[in-house]
Amino acid sequence: MSEMYIYGIHPVEELLRRSGSAVTEVVVAGDLSDNQFSEIAAEVRSAQIPVRRASDEELDRIADGGNHQRIAAGVSSFPYRHLGEVLTELPDDGHRCILALAQVQDPGNLGAILRSGAALDVDAVIIPKHRAAQMTPAVVRASAGMAFHLPLVQVTNLSRALRTLKDEGYWVVGTVADDAQPMWTMDWELNAAIVMGGEHQGMRPGVEKECDFRLTIPMTSGTESLNVAAATAITLYDRRRSLADSGNS
Repeated sequence: MSEMYIYGIHPVEELLRRSGSAVTEVVVAGDLSDNQFSEIAAEVRSAQIPVRRASDEELDRIADGGNHQRIAAGVSSFPYRHLGEVLTELPDDGHRCILALAQVQDPGNLGAILRSGAALDVDAVIIPKHRAAQMTPAVVRASAGMAFHLPLVQVTNLSRALRTLKDEGYWVVGTVADDAQPMWTMDWELNAAIVMGGEHQGMRPGVEKECDFRLTIPMTSGTESLNVAAATAITLYDRRRSLADSGNS
């Protein structure tokens, strides 16, 4: 992909802290020695990243009208991780959690999901390479900078990735609208690969076939299904609550 720019003080701080080696330059309107940029300046000095001064107008263009707070960082490509590499890094505590997103296409939803994942003990997130939202500045902003707290794995075949996880001792837990066990009956004392369906078509049959458990969020009669970002937050919170109740949080 072509170079993209992450903008805003907190997102740039998180990018530099988590993936500084991917940053090609930092662009600032004014002086990087300003107090509000102190953490960014320290990371830039440590990693010896080039700094370029720009006008507010240029940063307005870079941020496409977003609130850039006079700072942006360029990355030649987002630092996606390989699934095998991530699996070797995770602690073997019996309660690992990987979130697999099946064709979530809205950048705002992806950003909100990454934010929930960072807050609720997710170890990594998997997204398909095709027909799904990818990492963009809009996703980073929607995540409130939390997009860099979690390893983000990009795969060409989600079903195959789920089979790999099953071979590594994970149980695949799919969330569906109906004909499934209520969320709160799930025993979360296992290594979980939680699959969340896309906004429009949910999970494709090949992905749903890999699920060992099928869960639903019971809702008041006559109400519509939840937005995928809200459903993800509820699912992750239920898992964390359940593990806390059993003394495994």
